[in-house]
Amino acid sequence: MQNRNDFIEKLLDRAQIKEGMRVLDIGCATGEVTQLIAKRVGANGEVVGVDVNESLLKIANENNQYNNVSYRYSDIYQLPETMGHFDAIVGRRVLMYLPDAEKCLQILKSILKPEGILCFQESDAINTGVGADALSLHQSAIQWIWETVKQEGGNIHIGQNLYNLLHNNGMNVVDYFAEAVIQTSMDNDLAWLVDVMLPRMKAHGVINDDFSLDEFKSNLEHEAINNQCAFIRDMAFGIIGKA
Repeated sequence: MQNRNDFIEKLLDRAQIKEGMRVLDIGCATGEVTQLIAKRVGANGEVVGVDVNESLLKIANENNQYNNVSYRYSDIYQLPETMGHFDAIVGRRVLMYLPDAEKCLQILKSILKPEGILCFQESDAINTGVGADALSLHQSAIQWIWETVKQEGGNIHIGQNLYNLLHNNGMNVVDYFAEAVIQTSMDNDLAWLVDVMLPRMKAHGVINDDFSLDEFKSNLEHEAINNQCAFIRDMAFGIIGKA
């Protein structure tokens, strides 16, 4: 089973994010990936995280322990010119939520230094739930999650389309890979995810307003105990392109 940051760490390795680089983290949220990058670029490097969620940026700033990290409130489509140019631009699960990913890529290309790197981790609903045939409630939870993302306008199959997206926008794709995120009935994040996404699920009619979270968690645990198996929770796609 994978740790939450295993895939992005592998992507950063393959993208050769290293000492002294100036890196932009788009859709940085609470700064989790930003801080991983900061460790790699060191004191001689710099990381800028941008997001449009002020509450998440507040958390990112409160948790910031690096002198070479700064966070800014900015729309991806309206990045200020004063931000300058970057050796690399990184994003985790960002493109899938954008209404115009191609426009975003064109903007990001324009602020890359020569030979600069774009690298993204995105999710894809392909094959999710495989192996969980005996776990009907687990399967339902997986489908609720993806249906909510879809209802919010997210592209739930962007992972398998990343190559075309970068290639058609003038990027030289130098690496493209995917991994199945394996979880088990006794060790998964479905209860937590449903809890976190519950208001969004109800808002989009994915589940009923009278849905009982406590009852769901109890039934999920009972199903897990009686049907122990592994399943594909997500497919993670990574891509690296050069300008």
